[in-house]
Amino acid sequence: MHIISYLRIIIFPYSDLALFMKVSIITINRNNLAGLEATYQSIASQSYKDFEWVVIDGGSTEGDREFLEQHASEMAWWCSEPDRGVYNAQNKGITHARGEWMIFMNSGDIFNNKTVLESVFTKEHSADILYGDWVRVYEDGRAEEVHAPKTVSLHGIYQDNICHQAMFIRSSVMKSSPYDESYKIYADWAKWVELTLKKCRFEYLPLYVCDFRLGGMSSDLDLAKTELEIMRQKELSPAILETIQPMCMEGGYEIINEVALLVSQRKTYRRIIRFALFLCGILKKLHKERAKKDYI
Repeated sequence: MHIISYLRIIIFPYSDLALFMKVSIITINRNNLAGLEATYQSIASQSYKDFEWVVIDGGSTEGDREFLEQHASEMAWWCSEPDRGVYNAQNKGITHARGEWMIFMNSGDIFNNKTVLESVFTKEHSADILYGDWVRVYEDGRAEEVHAPKTVSLHGIYQDNICHQAMFIRSSVMKSSPYDESYKIYADWAKWVELTLKKCRFEYLPLYVCDFRLGGMSSDLDLAKTELEIMRQKELSPAILETIQPMCMEGGYEIINEVALLVSQRKTYRRIIRFALFLCGILKKLHKERAKKDYI
């Protein structure tokens, strides 16, 4: 681990002045020792070292805590205690993260190769969210390469999610608006919809960021379907849904970004309209006065 990690922990353990790290890698885990070990090896082998590792363990009882105790000196912060679900644990990690960027690499998930962080952070980025491609690993061991969309639009996010583990998010974005813990599966998806409507900037990275292992609650298809419908109704107003749904069916992609722009800037448009009406009033008054003078 980078020497700055240790200095940060010793000098400013809880202060906002501790924003020395470039990247906070947040891992949540519960009774998945093999997965935790794989994630640890992937993180430790990264060629780029300006990062910290934050681990939230949900009170494991199968050797996970002992593993964390063994590697405690390599973590910026960790705990092993009961939580209220995946996103409660991730929000806990957000609270303790001190990096400029954060990525959620849960137990069992790994970086695609040793140079992922180096490839991303050897240059500066102006976007709010960086995202790349990923490899989907099925429970039977099959692997499938998945390419992320080159641009993020409301239409695209409505149709499909982007792999959580393939995204680097500015910590300031997540700390100001953590995950909605009422979701059990799709709080991340709901977050991307929210950030799209807020006009946050997404930047595509032409590289494979992670190997994402399927399983867990995401395999509960009934719950997934229910939450997806809740997410779409909750995050998108009926007016937006009426616009998006037919377009999704008909393949009309070209104006969806305009829809998102209009929604996110509705207050601005109201101000412009009010100002335009104000100008019209002035011009009308000047026209009447000029007409009166010409008559005289």
